[in-house]
Amino acid sequence: MKNITIESNGYELEVHYFAVESPKAIVQIMHGMEEHQERYEPFCQFLNANGFSVYTSNMRGHGSNAPVLGYFGKKNGYKLLVQDQIKIATYIKENNPDKKIYLFAHSMGTIVARNVLMTSSHFYNKICLSGFPNPNFGAYIGLPVANTVSLFKGPEHYSQMLEDLAVGQFNKAVSNPKTGVDWVCKNESTVNDYVNDPYCGHGFKAKAFSDLFHLVIKMRHSSNYNDVNDVPVLMLRGAEDPCTGYSKGAKHSIHILRKAGFTNIKEIVYPGMRHEILNEVEHEQVYNDILNFYN
Repeated sequence: MKNITIESNGYELEVHYFAVESPKAIVQIMHGMEEHQERYEPFCQFLNANGFSVYTSNMRGHGSNAPVLGYFGKKNGYKLLVQDQIKIATYIKENNPDKKIYLFAHSMGTIVARNVLMTSSHFYNKICLSGFPNPNFGAYIGLPVANTVSLFKGPEHYSQMLEDLAVGQFNKAVSNPKTGVDWVCKNESTVNDYVNDPYCGHGFKAKAFSDLFHLVIKMRHSSNYNDVNDVPVLMLRGAEDPCTGYSKGAKHSIHILRKAGFTNIKEIVYPGMRHEILNEVEHEQVYNDILNFYN
């Protein structure tokens, strides 16, 4: 694995490059909310073993290199998150001009990814979205609340109310939870690792929630997709993942993408799995489904 630093709008993005000789294609990974790229190393190693080179990155406000965890900036953080990933895609294409680029995004990563696709889907030849949040009306409530908290308490203020508004309801879907994040994964080992990781579940600042809600509202409207490269799209979710909105929410997410112009969409639902399907006990099934799609 090689460490790369890519500058984007004054921020140093920490990128990990897992390379193989003569790769079939290049995979760009976008991680989820309140986590980091190191959690994807087993998946990267699997992709390497099957002939794919991989680039991962810590989104701004995430990981050990973040100046402030859960904070993207005082102004236009939602735009910066998207521009960061476009900058990485540009770097990948410039350094691998003869290779196809496949996208893998998880959770909040799919929110950023769907905003990237609005202007830059031409970078990608295949798209895989995992644990994709449903763009429901909650963001319309959350945005003015987050803006108000940011205005009166400061952009870097942490608000439990905002955290509860964004993700606080998810754990109610789990019977007799042992932790506050059991909804993340049914695999207890994964949940324990998440709870004990200082770079997971660290919370978002008020301004970051404003940025997140901005992105969710944008991806709700198919008319925002101005550069649609109609490539194959694979949508993956656990049947017990509340973040996707279950069948109704997933259907809505898929409908928006189809209306935008992505016509070749396949969905796979995994019974008994929750949000982080890559980290469930039965993750090999998920790995192989992604591999079959990329192959």
